[in-house]
Amino acid sequence: MSLRMLLSLSLLLPLNALALSCWMTSGANINFGTLTAGEAATTHTSVKFSCQADYGTTQYINVCLSSVESSPFRMMSTGDEQGKQYALLFRLFNVYEHAQELNAPTGGNLMQQTLVAASNATVNGSFPLLAVIPAGQSQLPARSYFKYNMDLRISWRSAASREALQSCADGSADGEQTQGSSRAEATLNDGCFIQRVTPLSFGTLTSASARSATRSTATLTARCPAGTSFALGLSSGTHASGNQRQVCNSQGQCLHYGLWQDASATRRWGDQSSGDAFNVSNTDGGTQSYTIYGEVPAQPLTGTGEFVDDVIVTLTY
Repeated sequence: MSLRMLLSLSLLLPLNALALSCWMTSGANINFGTLTAGEAATTHTSVKFSCQADYGTTQYINVCLSSVESSPFRMMSTGDEQGKQYALLFRLFNVYEHAQELNAPTGGNLMQQTLVAASNATVNGSFPLLAVIPAGQSQLPARSYFKYNMDLRISWRSAASREALQSCADGSADGEQTQGSSRAEATLNDGCFIQRVTPLSFGTLTSASARSATRSTATLTARCPAGTSFALGLSSGTHASGNQRQVCNSQGQCLHYGLWQDASATRRWGDQSSGDAFNVSNTDGGTQSYTIYGEVPAQPLTGTGEFVDDVIVTLTY
């Protein structure tokens, strides 16, 4: 007689542990809108992310944000007639700490967020950012500027307790992810504007000094994008007699004077209707200053007091 027994074998396998992972859910979408070349501009954006914890434990997580390229970042224009492109620079800062700039991880001091996730839980976070176009980029032409597929990087460190959690702000990490979904855009308009016109004063005239011409100057400061042609016109003034400019006192007594484009007073400075506006081709762009030359020709004094006139300055482009 033989006995047979069935030997039953069993093996208990634990569930596979999933390592903590993080990923970006939304890159930075930066739109500065329309601005004038040389002006500073700011706007707000954010980078959003999620992290999923391991099974079986609560995890403390530090998530850090950095860029793949170094700041400042470059938005590029469409090409001009010769195919040349131009770069408009911008920077990204921590909304809550403006001294902290988004940069490549080699620079350290990365933006960091701390989260807590229960077992197998998914938690969400974000990095609010301040986007800045620095002032002074006045040599750029009026065009649309873009940066597509901007690579940003999140990295993370995790631990089972807050005390054991290490920082990732120095660039070290347990894991990382790079994503190129961030983008930036801005438009520089072809707008020009007059910044300032200084007063033109001929000082005090006497009967003796009025026997010869008296000269003075004023400064007109204007800003236009690079490559913009424009004209600066000066009206005949509020007291003009025909084409002759005049300064007058409160009694209606007047003195003739002229405004010129050159120091030798050979090119009259008028407006476009008179055909002698000052025409400018602003190749470099930005703020430019122009001298208005004024002259009171020799003439007899017709009265006393303050003689004034108001001239309208017009910029046409």
